[in-house]
Amino acid sequence: MTPMPEHLRQATRARTQEAEKRARTALTELVKAGKPVSFTAVARQAGVSTDFLYRSPELRTRIERHRAKGGPVPAAPADPTGDSSTSAAVRALSARLARQQQTHREEVARLRKALEVAQGENLALRRRLARYETD
Repeated sequence: MTPMPEHLRQATRARTQEAEKRARTALTELVKAGKPVSFTAVARQAGVSTDFLYRSPELRTRIERHRAKGGPVPAAPADPTGDSSTSAAVRALSARLARQQQTHREEVARLRKALEVAQGENLALRRRLARYETD
């Protein structure tokens, strides 16, 4: 695998640093406002994914510390409406997978039907051939 060019590495680093800065700012704003601190709340406020927050050791520690101070955090709704980018990605991929599964089921059914027809034709030809060989 070829290494990533330096300019792309720098762009990635800058994008990550900007996202971390937004997450720190969002955490500070939530604490100052007295709102409950959770990974989901910080992710929504900062415009980042919860996965990004969990993968960042510094942010994860700060969020967990503030979450513990603030008492119990309300549970996320059972059916979120797509506020977090991670769950939106999961829903999009799940829908795509469901469409592909349906397409594959239809294709398998079509191929099975074609195979049945071909096997029937093969059997009929074998029977005709057997009649000619016995003569």
